[in-house]
Amino acid sequence: MSTNSPEPALGSHSPEHDTMAEAKKGFVGKQPISRRRRLWRWIAFGCGALLVVALSEWSLPAACSSVRPELTSDAVLGLALHFTLLRRSEAPPVTTAKTPGSVVDTWVGGPVVATNFADPAFIEVDGIYYAFATNKYVNPHPGQVNIQIAVSTDFSVWNLTDIDALPHVGNWSTGAYVWAPDVVQLDDGTFVMYYSARHAIKLKHHCVGVATSKNITGPYTPHDQPLVCPLSAGGAIDPDGFQDADGSRYVVYKVDGNSLNNITGTRNPTPLMLQQVSNDDGFTLIGGPTQLLDRTKADGPLIEAPSLMRSTSGSSPVYVLFFSSNVFTTFHYDVSYATSITGIKGPYTRSPQPLLQTGDDSGRLFGPGGLDVGHGGQKVVFHSGYDGGSIVRQLWTGEIAVLNTTVYI
Repeated sequence: MSTNSPEPALGSHSPEHDTMAEAKKGFVGKQPISRRRRLWRWIAFGCGALLVVALSEWSLPAACSSVRPELTSDAVLGLALHFTLLRRSEAPPVTTAKTPGSVVDTWVGGPVVATNFADPAFIEVDGIYYAFATNKYVNPHPGQVNIQIAVSTDFSVWNLTDIDALPHVGNWSTGAYVWAPDVVQLDDGTFVMYYSARHAIKLKHHCVGVATSKNITGPYTPHDQPLVCPLSAGGAIDPDGFQDADGSRYVVYKVDGNSLNNITGTRNPTPLMLQQVSNDDGFTLIGGPTQLLDRTKADGPLIEAPSLMRSTSGSSPVYVLFFSSNVFTTFHYDVSYATSITGIKGPYTRSPQPLLQTGDDSGRLFGPGGLDVGHGGQKVVFHSGYDGGSIVRQLWTGEIAVLNTTVYI
């Protein structure tokens, strides 16, 4: 559940793209496309088509570079693929499929929030679903909401609120680039939020923080010190809380090694780590972290956005670790998973195929990622999508099914 670091130049995403009127409506469905944005889509498609012809050279035509010089060839090709698929698609908002050997229907639906709602996580409280997400601006913006909240009573129609769940971050952070929140509820009713934010001294790196509240929507009060902060390894992002069947609580997160890549000149490890925390407060560390998984060459520069669940669909419990690989600005970004049949600490075996990737759902998904699975292990949220020349990661929902070590959606 991440916004990858270091931050790429992503173009001119302005506040005008995300008006409060749209936010308060809980905009469902696609936004109207202006002439300017439609023109950009055709330019992107044309540049991408030229790239397909010239893939062996992997060079961007000069005319295309002059239009959007900050876009890589990979990103432009991804845009072209995405818009081609969109123009062909007549898919309904919700796609369902029968899980093999099961009576369970799996489905994907969206976008249910059409403005930026990246790195989502959700929790159900008293029959109401609350989704939390990274702030809507790619770069820090005056008056920004650090942590967004969307609310639903049926997991289908969502309303984006104007509430900032975390108005202030911990003193250890600059307060910029607040990413990938997750919220859990303790036995005493207290809500604990895990989040990542830029370190106050090591500005190229993030750490994982923690905040608490008696109310699900906050405001959450941050701790003065980070929860996890391995700065020498690149920092940490994308925390996600998990409670096991025996009541034990954990936080999984990504060591943000790729934030060191421009410093070391090499690709660094980006392991997904498991840290046990106190059942009572949700943040006191118990022992040290355990590595669950690390990137391979096929993952590109990173894996990230971990989320854990425990399935009892088979003869013995199976732990499923969801994650995303590659870079979120490209069409390679996906949702993958790995499973363990020997306990929460692994070892984890990767699925041979991603769970979600560009082109899925009849071509409606582009760069899906940041999947978060709910406490019951069936409902999920994730982000997907581009909109014109600016990146807009919209909120999508779905339901999964797990049969033995295979996940279906």
